[in-house]
Amino acid sequence: MLTFPSLEWFEELVRLMNENEAAYRRLGYADVTWALEVQTTSPTQMAQLYRFVFEEYTCSEVIELEPGTDPDADFTLQATLDTWCEMIRNIQENQGPDLDHSLNKLALMDDPIYVAATDFLSRDLFARYGQTFQQFFNGAIHIPTEFAG
Repeated sequence: MLTFPSLEWFEELVRLMNENEAAYRRLGYADVTWALEVQTTSPTQMAQLYRFVFEEYTCSEVIELEPGTDPDADFTLQATLDTWCEMIRNIQENQGPDLDHSLNKLALMDDPIYVAATDFLSRDLFARYGQTFQQFFNGAIHIPTEFAG
């Protein structure tokens, strides 16, 4: 059982992606560096920040960054721990997200997931590769998960 969020949990998601290249080929290549921020609602806790590098049909890197570090990414998906946990639980319980828990729906109005980017073209990469990101998170179906918090 892996804890969400943790580097180990995301490494397992990356492993599942890299072992399933055929599914990603159907969606088209994705060349993007992106980050995911798990925001806290408690002033005594620090946010968690992870950076991913997608190259063609695989993820070549996932690392955990120190909170407050510039992730040097095209964009960062920012949401609270509760939002991320609810999305992952929903994916696991339904063998994929229901209509209210897809990345597209959750980020559409910048709430509860905010897509932070320095410019519009970088932000547009989230929409361009949206199905790839959803497929990536759908890998959570195969990860026995314990939720932090």
